Amino acid sequence: MDFATQWLARLLYPLGVSTDPEQVIIGRDDWLYLGDGYERTLSVDRRTPTEAEIALAKRIGAATKAWERYLKNNGVQLFRIMVAPNKGSIYPEYLPLWARPVSPNVTDALLAEVGRGNYIDLRGSLIAAKADNPEALYYKTDTHWNSLGAGLAFRFFAQQVGMAIPELRWLPDEVYTVHRVDSRKGGDLAKFLRLTENLRDDKPMIHAQSLPVTTTHIDYDTGQIVYEGGNIAVGSRHKPLLVKAEGAINNKKVLWLRDSFGTAMSPLMAATFSDVLQLHWREGIKPGGRLEQLVADWKPDYVFFTVVERDSRVGLFAAYRPPVEIP
Repeated sequence: MDFATQWLARLLYPLGVSTDPEQVIIGRDDWLYLGDGYERTLSVDRRTPTEAEIALAKRIGAATKAWERYLKNNGVQLFRIMVAPNKGSIYPEYLPLWARPVSPNVTDALLAEVGRGNYIDLRGSLIAAKADNPEALYYKTDTHWNSLGAGLAFRFFAQQVGMAIPELRWLPDEVYTVHRVDSRKGGDLAKFLRLTENLRDDKPMIHAQSLPVTTTHIDYDTGQIVYEGGNIAVGSRHKPLLVKAEGAINNKKVLWLRDSFGTAMSPLMAATFSDVLQLHWREGIKPGGRLEQLVADWKPDYVFFTVVERDSRVGLFAAYRPPVEIP
């Protein structure tokens, strides 16, 4: 049925009608957005937080503080969670009117309860940055930010971390500027509509790709080298992957629990820190997850999370309190 589905999608797309609205909705000017199939993103962002969601935010805050104490007692110098905004939080103006997010929303409730210490809210910095950049920070046909959006998010993250650890060095501002804009076929949202080949997207390239950094990727569990070469982007990992970077500006070890929003950011992380151990955050904090074991065995200097906004509000973050806090 793929041929018929694609034909129908091509017919209905100009009318703004999605053939799979649970996965994707069609906005203005060819902007596509995630539907309710993932953490009910649309429905949750369109309403103010419920009492249950505020209570969950309080539990997430308590769990975060417990982890901070645990990590500090185990030699970790800094623990930060960066929240990668939903595309609709940065570009609500292209959403259909009925789908636009409200304020305050559930993310605002979460940040009000967890405090601004451990959490880094990237929404304000990216909204300000989009006014100064002619290129979009997110792909039109994909759920994710592009390399420009990821770079500007990383620069703000660096500023926040730098205030806590002033001795760290950071990449110069010119690294985050665009030197060309390529074209690419449609992303994951276009794929849901079977329109990957029919829709195009701009792909801004920043100067981070030209940094003199080489990397070695090592399977942490086996010690096997799986890649040697340039500083390429690293996809989301469900098993620990150690990225050792020659030419990084800080000789530090980072345990980075991340999701697919870390992919475009991964070359910047490698250029900044010599040893970055990467794992999907779910694999780290789920019941029986790897976070405690990796902290104990690898002894990182810093523990950073990168989690997309819609997932930062899930109950798993309230349940990842360590069972034992070693004084």
